[in-house]
Amino acid sequence: MSANETLHKIGLNDKEIKVYTALLRNGRVTPTALSKLTKINRPTVYNVVSSLLSKGIIAEDLSGKTLYLTPLPPEHLNQIIEKPRRELKEKESLVKKAIAELSLIGAENKYPVPKIRFVEEQDLEDYLYDNFIKWNNELLKTDGIWWGFQDHSLVEHYKEWILWTWQTKEYQNPKIQAHLLSNNSPIEQKLERKMPRHKRGIRFVSGMDFTSTTWVTGDYLVMVFTRQHPFYLVEIHDAAMAQNMREVFKKLWGLTS
Repeated sequence: MSANETLHKIGLNDKEIKVYTALLRNGRVTPTALSKLTKINRPTVYNVVSSLLSKGIIAEDLSGKTLYLTPLPPEHLNQIIEKPRRELKEKESLVKKAIAELSLIGAENKYPVPKIRFVEEQDLEDYLYDNFIKWNNELLKTDGIWWGFQDHSLVEHYKEWILWTWQTKEYQNPKIQAHLLSNNSPIEQKLERKMPRHKRGIRFVSGMDFTSTTWVTGDYLVMVFTRQHPFYLVEIHDAAMAQNMREVFKKLWGLTS
C-alpha cells in the first residue's frame, strides 16, 4: 500500500494529500509557491492549508513579513486520532453528566418497557449484542434457562455472536443454561462439539425443520428469522405469554429425552 493510499484511509482527501506531501518534499514554502508545486489554485490551497492546520500536521511560520508554511514531522499524524479521542472523552463526560441530571427529572417515574420490538436486518446483529445481557438478567428472574427452538441458519449467519455469548461473564453464571431444539445440521453438530454440554443443551429433532428461531428469556419472547433475506427479529415483552411458552418448551424438551 502506497503512502497516498494510507493517507486516504486515515481521512485525508486528494488535495490535502497533494499539499501535505509537497510540503514534506520541499519544506518551508509560501502559499504561492505551494500553489505552483501542486497546480492547485491559490484560494483552494488556502482552504486545504486551513484544513491541514486544524488537523495539526502542518504549521505557519509567522516570524517574518511573508507567510511560510512548514510540514510538521510525520509523528504529528497522531493528532488525527488524538483530537477525536479527546473530543470523545469530553462527550462521554457530558453524557454521564446529562444522565445524572436527567435522572433527577424522571426519578419518580417508571419507564415503560416496549411490549413489541421489530428489528430489521441492518440492525439485527447490533440488537443481539446490545440485548444479550438484558436477556440473561431476565433469565435469573425465572429458572435461568434459555428455552426454545433454533433454525440452524441463525448459527450460519451469526456464529461469531454465539461464540461471543459463551465468553461473557453473564453467561458464565452457573445458574444459566440453554435447552434448545434444533435442526440436525452439520454446523449445529460442529458447534455442539465446541460448547460445554452442561451449559448449552441442543437436541436434534428428526423429521422436523425449524425455519425460524424462538427463545424464551425470562419475561421476553424473542423470535429471529434468518432463513431468507431480509432477516428480522421480533421481541415480545409479556410475562404471561413467556410463561406459557416456557411450559410448552419444558414439556417438549422432556418428550425428546
